[in-house]
Amino acid sequence: MTSNTEIKVYGYRWIILLLFMSLNIIIQMLWISFAAVTSVALVFYSVDEMGIYLLSMTFMVVYIPVTFLSAWIIDKYDFKKGTIVGAILTGGFGFLRIFSTNNYPVVLISQIGVAVAQPFILNSITKMSANWFPENERTTATGISLISVFIGTALGLFATPFIVNAVNFQAMLNTYGIISLIIGIIYTIFIRNRPPTPPSEKIETEKVFMLEGFKNLVKNINFWILAIIFFIGLGIFNTILTYIESIVQPRGFDITFAGILGGLILLGGMVGALVMSLLSDKYKKRKILLLISVIIASVSLYGIAFAYSDILLWILGFTFGFGLVSASPVGLEFAVDLTSPVPEATSNGFLMMMGQISGIIFIISLEDFTMPITNDYFPALLLQAILLTVSFVLLLFIKEKKAKD
Repeated sequence: MTSNTEIKVYGYRWIILLLFMSLNIIIQMLWISFAAVTSVALVFYSVDEMGIYLLSMTFMVVYIPVTFLSAWIIDKYDFKKGTIVGAILTGGFGFLRIFSTNNYPVVLISQIGVAVAQPFILNSITKMSANWFPENERTTATGISLISVFIGTALGLFATPFIVNAVNFQAMLNTYGIISLIIGIIYTIFIRNRPPTPPSEKIETEKVFMLEGFKNLVKNINFWILAIIFFIGLGIFNTILTYIESIVQPRGFDITFAGILGGLILLGGMVGALVMSLLSDKYKKRKILLLISVIIASVSLYGIAFAYSDILLWILGFTFGFGLVSASPVGLEFAVDLTSPVPEATSNGFLMMMGQISGIIFIISLEDFTMPITNDYFPALLLQAILLTVSFVLLLFIKEKKAKD
């Protein structure tokens, strides 16, 4: 960076962040909407439970191949064009859901379309932060972006049943479809690629393209350790939320309790992501914060495995979400530090893809990993807590890059 280059931070970065969050939120609402009203969706589309589960599962399946395409487009054409692809797909296919009345193939195609859009947004998180935010705000911006994912999930879980019960299923499709279209149009009009001048001196002037970037990732031992940790952490998070009712039911709790526990996990995650992101930006630390996050999540999950008290489960659910989710924004920025000059979307996309793969594997393989008579989820919870402990040990072997002057 030459001395003639002006370093300036623009207020429009918060508009960019708000637009980015809005797109993230509606994608998550579209993803989770059918899971919240499965019994009604069964009748509406005249399919079995697996047909409704598939509407959500497609997001994890589609993410795996599309992440490579999205990373290539984002790396080659940059943040704006890459995310506009996601905005157009979200707006178009989200709106198409309106016309899926009693027509399962149409809603399945719509869900696949939105699922294709998701990697274009999630894989751009650190790219958005790098393009628009100064170094002392980058992890915070990344953390807030990830928080929007959980806000969208929570809104989808709570708002969908309310709309369906208050009006009907079609009203839910209409509401989300119109919101999707509006957000897609607004995003496309007002999004910008980067400010006129860079927000930080720590901007890499030379980046490698995706293919070379993947070659660099394969050779980077530190990144592979981080990838394994994301594989374990995101897989566990998706599995716990998927089986939240199955976890609490054998312990004498009903679906309402399961919903509260799931909400507390999400709330803890949002708080944790914000707190750890702010600490990371303030103290310029990654590894130590990741270690703290993982140990909090690990201890909490051991507690959940053995706990039968409602209050204790609620407290442990909150701390579990706090620890596990807070590792994500710090880990994504840590990956950027460890792999530079590999483009942000490449490292970001690979880590998020690992989480999607593990989500599918964990959800399928741990479905019946319960106690023989009571069907208590204890064995699966204990195994996942042990895997988080393994993640903590692996983190100890990551070597941080020394900061450049």
